[in-house]
Amino acid sequence: MRKHRIGIAFFYHESHSFSPMKTEIEQFRNEGYFIGDEIYDAYTGTKTEVGGFLDVLKQERDVEIVPLLCAAAVPSGVVSAEAYSIIEEQMLESIREAGRLDGLLLALHGAMVVEDLFDPEEHLLGKIRELIGPSVPIATTLDMHANLSEKMIHYTPLHFGFKTYPHVDMYEQGVHASMALLKQLKEGVHYYASFEKLPMMPPSINMRTAEGPMRKMIEWAKQAEEEEEIYNVSVFGGFPYSDIPMVGASVLVVSLNPQKGKETAQKMASLFWSVREEFIMNLPGVKEGLDLAMSIEDDKPVVLADISDNPLSCGSGDTTELLREMVKLDIPDTLFGGLYDPESIEACRKKGTGNKVSLSLGGKVSPEFGKSVQVEATVVALSDGVFHNSGPFNQHLRVDLKGAAHIRVGNMDILLIGRPMSANDPEMFRHIGLEPQAKRILGLKAKNHFRAAFEPIVGRIIYVDAPGVASNRLTTFTYRYIPKPIWPLNEIEYEVELRGTEKWKL
Repeated sequence: MRKHRIGIAFFYHESHSFSPMKTEIEQFRNEGYFIGDEIYDAYTGTKTEVGGFLDVLKQERDVEIVPLLCAAAVPSGVVSAEAYSIIEEQMLESIREAGRLDGLLLALHGAMVVEDLFDPEEHLLGKIRELIGPSVPIATTLDMHANLSEKMIHYTPLHFGFKTYPHVDMYEQGVHASMALLKQLKEGVHYYASFEKLPMMPPSINMRTAEGPMRKMIEWAKQAEEEEEIYNVSVFGGFPYSDIPMVGASVLVVSLNPQKGKETAQKMASLFWSVREEFIMNLPGVKEGLDLAMSIEDDKPVVLADISDNPLSCGSGDTTELLREMVKLDIPDTLFGGLYDPESIEACRKKGTGNKVSLSLGGKVSPEFGKSVQVEATVVALSDGVFHNSGPFNQHLRVDLKGAAHIRVGNMDILLIGRPMSANDPEMFRHIGLEPQAKRILGLKAKNHFRAAFEPIVGRIIYVDAPGVASNRLTTFTYRYIPKPIWPLNEIEYEVELRGTEKWKL
């Protein structure tokens, strides 16, 4: 029996046009760079898109899996032209060497920016199409914060966006993409894409799907999917830190009937526009947030989320305003982390555990957002920084912090880490002997993803608006290439014909 040969690949980066840290090939190799059969070891059993691809395809006796290339880096500044070129060429070479492919499953982010390329995912899909031809089905997964362009759907209608934030349905979307591709390949199902781009780039702070406007959008999307001939509805909030012409929110409907799909996309776009003001939040500053945290009596930790320096929003992970105030107040039973500071980790290693050390904490990558904090610390523990996620977000995935140090400054515990990484999983702390659940106040370099694992063990969560490259205030950025006018930077009029939404009620 002739088997269907289906390639699987992954190329993932969320790029901040205003970050000072350019993303080089080293950052991809530090996070995840796997070729061929290495992909099985890295992703089998993980709750990731590629984990979903593998689980579906392994159940098909008439399918041969062809592992190609997986490359991912932690969100940061734009990807260098050299790094992108290396990965793109290796991706294309792996496809050439694979020989005949009957289908391709490709996990993308959708908000990558390269220093000389605004829409690299579209560029990559175009190159892949040139290699494999127009008839081989391709299905992709995309992040909810993708800046999707209309060009993307020219190469395939099958794009599946995450429906959760924190993103705990990566695996499920990998499964959905795989099943749709198999239906097209084996049953000849013909899909149509209907796309609506909106003139808005909402801040992502209030894009969680547990409550608020994005919860409404996802509920409407699920209701739309129950209608006949509607296969999938993806709602993309966009990534507002990308200074590119295709920035912003969009809706993509995959249908079996193009007219039905178009009507549904227009309805969803109109609903999206109608809730736009709900995405705006005013956040407390550091001192106001700390005062509020100290006033709360709870048997669970209060979280101060340093959202403007969240590494998964491309923050450097080393800004110091929240750290400085917490050190100054010296509140018992407090924990701060993870702070990106390989120099301080090395100083701790030289002194050894149990010893005192003088450190200049943070403020090295982005001193414009706060100078280093001078402290006398005790080295409590050191580690290689390797652990496996236990929470729902990227569950079971291996994480390498490139070293870690637990230090104590007065009454405060601080976790130093060897590369920027959001505090999204308690294992970041537990692997070195820190139990976040035992603390009164947690100062975390995080935004929304951490909620998936931390909400069961913490109480009140307070977002603080400290200085940082991922500030919630979009007016602080000097945009050059985004479409204008665009909300919320401009007040504009926008209208999509809206019919039949009475069936979509919350």
